[in-house]
Order: sequence, then structure tokens, then C-alpha cells
Amino acid sequence: MSALNVAFTICSNNYLAQANALKKSFLKYNPNFTFYIFLVDELVSKIDYSLFKPAIIKPVESIIKKHNLDVLIEKYNIIELNTCIKPSMFKYIISNNPKSKIIYYLDPDLYFYASLNEVNNKLKLNSIALTPHIMSPIERDGHMPDENVFLNFGIYNLGFIGINAQHNEAQKMLNWWEERTLNFGFDNTKKGYFVDQLWMNLTPLFFKDVVVLKSFGYNMGPWNLHERKIIEIKDNKVLLNDNSNLVFYHFSKLAANTTDISREYNRYSLLELPLISELYYRYKTTVENFNYSRFNEMKIAYKVKEPIDLTYKKGSIIKRILKKMSVWLSKIADKF
Repeated sequence: MSALNVAFTICSNNYLAQANALKKSFLKYNPNFTFYIFLVDELVSKIDYSLFKPAIIKPVESIIKKHNLDVLIEKYNIIELNTCIKPSMFKYIISNNPKSKIIYYLDPDLYFYASLNEVNNKLKLNSIALTPHIMSPIERDGHMPDENVFLNFGIYNLGFIGINAQHNEAQKMLNWWEERTLNFGFDNTKKGYFVDQLWMNLTPLFFKDVVVLKSFGYNMGPWNLHERKIIEIKDNKVLLNDNSNLVFYHFSKLAANTTDISREYNRYSLLELPLISELYYRYKTTVENFNYSRFNEMKIAYKVKEPIDLTYKKGSIIKRILKKMSVWLSKIADKF
């Protein structure tokens, strides 16, 4: 039977704990959806994939022709590889479910606290639904993130995107987006590339009937805590400061310690935000119950390029300079 409403995520084996938590939370509030996990990795015998039911697990090598996949593996690092196939997976779902109506892509580190019914209704009349990273200015005080992060990496967070699969504009967007991600899905902001995400800045200009979700409850995450506050947590219902309920939180760049909100941002600490801290504690407990520690240690089967460390953590710049100097000096030594 063809699925009318579909949600999917993309990950490698090392992210399956987060994907399982996402699947469970999403289907709790959105039970009328079929859920796919597209695996950018090989199936391995030490994982019991039946534990992820009712999610349908599809290795991408069963969808993308081997020659084309080999080209992508040689070309991209693991982040680029996981993100470049996103529009292709939308198109795969549509081709196998030609009567599908609403399709959502969800990053594996999202977690749901309410349903997407409001967005479902918006997509009946619109082609594409996007969520902005921020909706208000951030103080220029030297802390991260600041507004320049989003000027470099994208106005919209592509950890979430919804489409009306029957809308012509959505189908046109997928074709345009796919061509760019497969050919230019690089993580290189100096050249104006940031995987699949930066292209989406152009979507509201290039395509009709694009809706931008402006409730604080959609895609709350470590980049917008300057504007979004938790007022109350009651059971699993989370009330926010714009009087909306939290629909999903994006636990991006999850830090291992109990004080940092993110591995990248230092604007806030969990010690300053007790209700956010409670949310993180509950989430970490949930993913650990899904064997986070075990999955997190798994290596991807594909021999992809190493991601370039572009973060500004203490000492990272010095380490990169010293590494380059070491290579340069060794080359000089070889000549003598």
C-alpha cells in the first residue's frame, strides 16, 4: 500500500541511537506516518535492525547505483555524503509512493514533544515548509553563535524540511536542489558552499508557496536560545515564551559533559538554564537507553574523506598550523 504521509532521516550506523529516539518520539505524536531510516553505511551482523521497527531501514547502496555512490564516497566526507543525498531520498519516496502528500526530512538528533498537525495543514496549501535558525537579533558580544554564523551556514536549518509532494513547485525545487547537492554539496563556506543547507537561502525566491514556520516551537536548538525560553515542563509538554508548545528540539552537536549545550557554541551553559538542562538530561538518558555509547563508537564502512576541522576550539588553529609546518619541513628535508 502506498504511504500518503512519510517522514525520514539519514544517518550512518553510529547515529542509530539518535535515529531510534527520533523515530519513537515522532511516531508517538504523528502515528499516521510511515518512517524511513536511510542508512549511509553497510548493514552489519552485530546490529539487530529489527529493533528499529516500525521504521523501514534502507541502505542507500540499495537505492543509488554503485558507480554513482562510489563517486560520491570518493568526493565527499561523511557529513557531505549524508547531506548530499537528501533531495534524492525525497525523490525516491515519491517514486515509490506516487500518491504521497506530505513528506518530512528530519535530522536524527531531533526529538519530538508534540505533533506536526499545524504544519500538515499549512502544507495542504503550500509547497515547502522551512524553519529559520533565528528570528531576532543576537547581541554582538563575542559569544557564539552570532548572526554571522547564519550568514555563512544558512538562514534556514535543514535539519527539518517538509514538502507537499503533489505540489509542482516542490518537485521543481527537488530537481534544482539535487543537482546542486550531488555536484556541489561541499562544506566550504569560503567558496559559498555549505552542504545541502546554504542553497535553501534561495528557495523562497526561486519557488512559489514556500512557508516559513515562525513559531518558537519548531526547531528550537542551541543557536536560538537568546530568543526562545522554556516557561514550564509538565510531563512531556513544554511551554515556551511565545505561548507555543515545543514541537521538536534539535540536539545538535551534543556535548559529552553536563555543562555545555553544544560542542560549538559558548553563549549559554546548561548551568544557567535549568529547564533546558532538564530537557538535555532527559534526552541523553533516552538515547543512552537506545545504546548511544555502543553505536557512537562504530566506524562507517565507507572510506570517505576526513572532515576539515573548521571550528574555533581552543588550540585547533595552532594545531593545524603546526601540522602544515611539519609537512612542509619534511618535504624540505627530503630534498637534502
